[in-house]
Amino acid sequence: MVHKQKKREFQGKVEIIGKSPYVGSGPRGIDVYTRKLGEHLSKALPHESLIVSRDQKGTIPVSLVHYTFFDPFFLTLWGKAPKNTPFVVTVHDLIPLRFPEHFPSGIRGKLKYQLQKIALKRASAIITDSEASRMDIAKYIAYPKERIHVVPLAAGSIGATVALGKTIAKEYSLPSSYILYVGDINWNKNVAGLINAFSQIKDNKTALVLVGKAFTGSAITPELQAINEAIDNSPKKQLIKRLGFLPTHHLSAIYKGATLYVQPSWYEGFGFPVIEALSQGTSVLSSNCGSLPEVGGEYAHYFDPNNQDELTAKLQELISNNTLRTKYQEAGIAWSKKFTWKNVAEETLRVYEKYAR
Repeated sequence: MVHKQKKREFQGKVEIIGKSPYVGSGPRGIDVYTRKLGEHLSKALPHESLIVSRDQKGTIPVSLVHYTFFDPFFLTLWGKAPKNTPFVVTVHDLIPLRFPEHFPSGIRGKLKYQLQKIALKRASAIITDSEASRMDIAKYIAYPKERIHVVPLAAGSIGATVALGKTIAKEYSLPSSYILYVGDINWNKNVAGLINAFSQIKDNKTALVLVGKAFTGSAITPELQAINEAIDNSPKKQLIKRLGFLPTHHLSAIYKGATLYVQPSWYEGFGFPVIEALSQGTSVLSSNCGSLPEVGGEYAHYFDPNNQDELTAKLQELISNNTLRTKYQEAGIAWSKKFTWKNVAEETLRVYEKYAR
């Protein structure tokens, strides 16, 4: 017997505004967060209580507005936030403010940041993905910690069988053993560091598979140039494969078939792929920086991204030691099940109930 989720008696109307200014943010980015949040809130709220918008204008009379995206260098909030209605903002991370030397904003960006900061400080509350991001928001925005609410995100992949994993791996001409990375190529991802560490392991059969739209895109950024150089200079060049963007069911199967998933980041505000890999029973080796220890919990293996030799040693150890690699397999699957969109919606609704007019 299927039980329908009971509707909450929320007295008011909420508008969710979540259009990202970035081209290509939809498949795994801000648009997914906005869409999934809206879908699951609609199961918990009366139909007339929820409006999901993409126009960033906030012109409909409501009791609370929720902006699901904030960028310090784009005017995503300034001039748009309502003056007489409570509003909540989701700030996923402030990595560009934490590492300004790697994310130059220019004069216009600095001016926009000051305007964005003024607008954000007017928010009734801020929602963020991790305790690490909560601390950054309190530090860089000087926003009261007690009004910053941590709502962890959810895994985006679907289940895959071992058989499907092997089938999809064969479709992409992957070997039986491969290390996987999924994501973007921004500086904080430290992809070149992963390539350099992989190049030093004593294994000539295991491949490194890089999944993400930017790996096969036409735009040559400084980050992609550094990655290209690392691959060209690698003695294992022939074992490094770039797959580009994958449909969800293929991605889940690629996770399932991986020998090891690696998150080499210098810093993260959350870390979707760590949860996605754990949910498929795939072992995770992760950087110990930012939010990643929160996301992987006790069920991932960790390393210091400032120590490339340590990363190489951990890769070597985990690839060659099946017992160690699968130590947290079942517990990791159970841990990943705590990260659901239902929980995201319920925790977000609690914030609405606290601040709505």
